[in-house]
Amino acid sequence: MSERRCTPALGGARPSDAPPTARRRARVARVARAAAALALLLAPAAALRADARQAEAPPTPSPPLFASHQPLDVTLSADFARLRQDRQESPDRPATVVVTGPDGATVRIGAELRTRGAFRLDPSHCSFPPLRLDMDGGDARSSVFDGQDNLKIVASCRPGRHAYDQLVLLEYLAYRAYAALTDVSFRVRLARITFHDELGAEEPSTRVGFFIEEDEALGERIGATAFELPEGKNLPASAFEPAAAAMTAVFQYVIGNSDWSEVAAHNVQVFDRAGAAIAVPYDFDFSGLVDAPYANPAADLGLRSVRDRLYRGWCWNDLVVAGVLQRFRGAEEEIVALFEEAEGLDDAVRARAVGYLREGFSDLRTDDWARRRFLRDCRTFPS
Repeated sequence: MSERRCTPALGGARPSDAPPTARRRARVARVARAAAALALLLAPAAALRADARQAEAPPTPSPPLFASHQPLDVTLSADFARLRQDRQESPDRPATVVVTGPDGATVRIGAELRTRGAFRLDPSHCSFPPLRLDMDGGDARSSVFDGQDNLKIVASCRPGRHAYDQLVLLEYLAYRAYAALTDVSFRVRLARITFHDELGAEEPSTRVGFFIEEDEALGERIGATAFELPEGKNLPASAFEPAAAAMTAVFQYVIGNSDWSEVAAHNVQVFDRAGAAIAVPYDFDFSGLVDAPYANPAADLGLRSVRDRLYRGWCWNDLVVAGVLQRFRGAEEEIVALFEEAEGLDDAVRARAVGYLREGFSDLRTDDWARRRFLRDCRTFPS
């Protein structure tokens, strides 16, 4: 894949050997598609928050998991000593979820747990593996987990280390920050999770964590279908909705994340919406915002640390870029407030995160600078 630097004309960023008239027609068509995609993508994220407030207002027998941002108290019981050893292909391990129902009664939900991931699954990086939770739909019906099935769990991968709990909170807030920009994002729910080893091989421990919306639920919400890219294959950059792709790339720049690729479906879930691909980002622990101690930038990027920013987006035209930048500028204070007001963050961690975000947003404040960054210093489409 080519990653040549370019200085495209503002009306269009894709090189072409077609005759001038054909190029003009193609450019007009691309601009029209970009405008339509932009309108869909940039529908105010406030609509989602209004839906959430509406869902929270009247008490319901089974409140949905992602309708509230109040931390949830959950107990997970399983053979965690065995799960710690599942560092390759993981079988499903029997588990039980215990949560308080809307009437105050305790609800027990049959479930299965398995390990997931790649980097954090390596025991040299993390002593506790990331997990995926499958629940019995019948048991979950009278609980906050009603309608949930296949949820990712993010929790401290070094239990007992306070600094790692802080990393979990920062990554949770990164998901919330992206959701403040667009509804085409994974919902998350913060939780205080008690991990109870059912065989008594380990002492119970309670630590901060969060649940991530499953792919199918997000796809249904945005009118798209999740699909898996065959191993070793890449999607063409031209397959992606321009506005959605630009939104992802600019967000990754602001939070200082270079550990992602939409064409290779690395740390993004790709969806098909009406024949166009959308990449929804996840896993932000390698970003400068989170700055996990095990995180390092890829050697071929020329970055000294994950705190160094690099724009890895494609060369989209100025209509796409202008709309995306407008959305970021309008959401800056809301996003910064998420970190300023978050409970549980140490003061020093909070100040460092807010300062880093402000630096990222400052790069978007003028059109001239942003055009240089997101139209010139960008990746051209492979010829």
